[in-house]
Amino acid sequence: MAKCELCGRELQGLAYRIRLEGAELIVCPACARGKTIVGTINFSRTQPPRQIKTAPKPKKPVEVEQTIVENYGDIIRNAREKMGLTRDMLAAMVGEKESIIRRIEAGQLEPTIELARKLEKVLKIKLVEEIIDYEMESGDLKNYDITLGDIAEFKD
Repeated sequence: MAKCELCGRELQGLAYRIRLEGAELIVCPACARGKTIVGTINFSRTQPPRQIKTAPKPKKPVEVEQTIVENYGDIIRNAREKMGLTRDMLAAMVGEKESIIRRIEAGQLEPTIELARKLEKVLKIKLVEEIIDYEMESGDLKNYDITLGDIAEFKD
């Protein structure tokens, strides 16, 4: 069932398409009072609700943190040995010194993301993990639909 985009009430019967600070919203009669009405929509039970096309909204950027997997040294050494490469050969393939590869395999030095990507490509392994950070407010939001009225402050 369609809901008012300001207060979240279910829309039954007549709903209004209003313009509010440049945006078009579908709202209940109570929220439409005093606003610029662009059109009406009938949400009666006998007629299925019309599909309203809206411009796609740009997605908000999400923080993505890249980290190296925990046991990177063992993974690199096992993959290198499986491919039959020496440390010198692997170092030449990724453009690093042999001592850097030795320290990484021993777990004494964590590779940079750039070096880890090179090692992933050469050894066909996975070293970089992406951790996506979502900010959530406390409480159970599973059954809660956020509306514009929850976020925006309106001028009278």
